[in-house]
Amino acid sequence: MNRLPLILCAIAILGSVVSAGLFFQIGNSKQILELRLADATARAGKLETDLAQANEQNGALKGQVRALESDLGQIKVQFAAVETKAKQTEQDLAQTKNVLGVYELTARALADEISALRQDLAETRASNASPDAVAAYKDTIAELEKQLAAAKSGTAAPGTLASSTAVFTNRAGRATVLSVGPDSAFVVLNFGSVRGARLGHKLTVSQGTSEVAVVQISDVRPNFSIAQVLPDTLRGILQKGDPALLLR
Repeated sequence: MNRLPLILCAIAILGSVVSAGLFFQIGNSKQILELRLADATARAGKLETDLAQANEQNGALKGQVRALESDLGQIKVQFAAVETKAKQTEQDLAQTKNVLGVYELTARALADEISALRQDLAETRASNASPDAVAAYKDTIAELEKQLAAAKSGTAAPGTLASSTAVFTNRAGRATVLSVGPDSAFVVLNFGSVRGARLGHKLTVSQGTSEVAVVQISDVRPNFSIAQVLPDTLRGILQKGDPALLLR
């Protein structure tokens, strides 16, 4: 009977010790959990801050993308305008080259015309022709020289000389080859509308006493014309300076 109180006292002491241990253990666990909670809360706050910054950067990037898309649209419009201008410039350049080609052909035709007229003038003087005929030659040569100067300077030459050249019947239907096209497909003649050239006119081209081709006029200008070589009539190599005579 005397041991029972001792046993109960021992059990009570042991329970107190265990309870104290549990209390301290629970306290330590609570502190650890509080630290973990504080750390998790801090990390959550940092994540929220990072998320807000990311959203802000995303908004800024979207704004930049919209600005770049707008700039790209303007660049496309500007590029289209530049491309259109480049095409127009190419067309203008092609037209300018064509005009220059016409001026060059006109200048050649006028120079040959002046040379032939001077030769005719010398022959006319030698044959004791009338003063009126000589004066007509001189007037025509002077006017052709004006046209040649205008053609070389790129200004428009007068459009007609029919009245001043009509008196030279000894030159009617005579022409000279100014240039020859690729494969002798066509020739340019110093025979224009002011001297009576017409579409469809045919001329024989000679070298010495031999006929080398027959050509047919397909394009007539005031002081020169373009004539297509009739393939079946080609009997040689056409050259610049070959004489041509209108077929009646």
